[in-house]
Amino acid sequence: MRRGLVRYLKKLSEEEIPQIDQKIDDISKQITENENICDFQIESLGEHCKEIISKIEEAKQHHEQALRDNLTKKNTQMKQLQSKLERNKEQILETVEYITKNNNLMSNYSLIDNHRELARFLRNISTFDIENCEHSLKYRKGEVRQDFLDNMIGKTFDLDNIVLAETHSFKYGDKRIIALKAFSQDHCYIAEIHSDFIGQVNKNGDRENKFSISPNDLCVTDTGDVYITNYKDGTITLLSQSRVVSKVVSTDPLIPVGICQSVDGGLLVTFRDSKPDIFKVESDSRRLVRHVTLTGDVINEFEYQGDKMTRLFTLPWRITQNGNTQIYVVNRTSLTSGDLVILSSSGRLISVYPGRRLKENFTPCDVVCDSYFNVLVSDLYNHRVHLLSPDGEFLKFLLTEKEVNEPFSLSLFNSSFWVGENKGIVKVFQCQI
Repeated sequence: MRRGLVRYLKKLSEEEIPQIDQKIDDISKQITENENICDFQIESLGEHCKEIISKIEEAKQHHEQALRDNLTKKNTQMKQLQSKLERNKEQILETVEYITKNNNLMSNYSLIDNHRELARFLRNISTFDIENCEHSLKYRKGEVRQDFLDNMIGKTFDLDNIVLAETHSFKYGDKRIIALKAFSQDHCYIAEIHSDFIGQVNKNGDRENKFSISPNDLCVTDTGDVYITNYKDGTITLLSQSRVVSKVVSTDPLIPVGICQSVDGGLLVTFRDSKPDIFKVESDSRRLVRHVTLTGDVINEFEYQGDKMTRLFTLPWRITQNGNTQIYVVNRTSLTSGDLVILSSSGRLISVYPGRRLKENFTPCDVVCDSYFNVLVSDLYNHRVHLLSPDGEFLKFLLTEKEVNEPFSLSLFNSSFWVGENKGIVKVFQCQI
């Protein structure tokens, strides 16, 4: 028995030691990787501070040049005045000398004329206003405020401290939740795929109201009005605070898909044409984002990149705008793939987030932004929610398959984060940042 136990322990150690060695090696690699990440973050901070200092130096040089230009202008005026005064002085001295030498020979009329000329020269002196030639451009110091400096320099934050804790879960029907928009910490509007109505529920799943609208997507404005992209009749529809449903504008022949409120109070809406193959883009296809007023008037359209030829989207599915004015568009390229397109407020392409290399293709379905300008994107078949920086840099997986299953629709209201899944499941998480 003793011999068998020894053999077992020896065999166990032979199997376990390589695994321990591998973990030790993995830890060493991670330590090196952490050092590289830290060095990169410090380098980024240094480069950003250099950029800030460069901008401050440019502003300083601009003010210095303005002050020196004003000095040149005023001193030129002063030198011109000085030259005139010197000429006047010479004329006065010449007149006085002439009168002194020739007064016995001059007639009374000539003496009076010369006296008048002398008086005129003296009067001219009184008209020279030296004060108007003083340096007029003044510099007033700006206020050195810590919040402004913090806003310029940025911030450091610990990704380990950004977590979500599930607080509620309920079932709403049996289909995929296609649209979900919270309008308070405890209440949201909700719709299943191919549904003919929008529901109003609380975080316990209690159904509080129901509205007959067939939504693709919806958004809740700052005033509490709800704007809906209606896929059945091709309109943008308004559900007012008084719970009256009305058509805002027809978008025919285009079909409205995603919608959000823009930072200027208007709307950003994604559109596609009515061709049956929604992922096939042809020369006459229309796949675009429109910036419109609340009454549907078009302000701007974003369909192509700067060359006016390369398309921005295959199927622009969902859209949101960050507090920094950048626009984030979930671009579906097939039923099982897509990317996140990041635009400036004027429609210029900033970057494209392609997802992370995981078991399944990146399949984004919805996107929201938090008050820190971070970006949260659902990844359907990898069962994840990605957390990105405002410029689309991957930060971490905020939720994984342990917490969500096929997350499709997202909504964030203050610290309440709502996730709509497959088979009618809705989960509510509390953000802890």
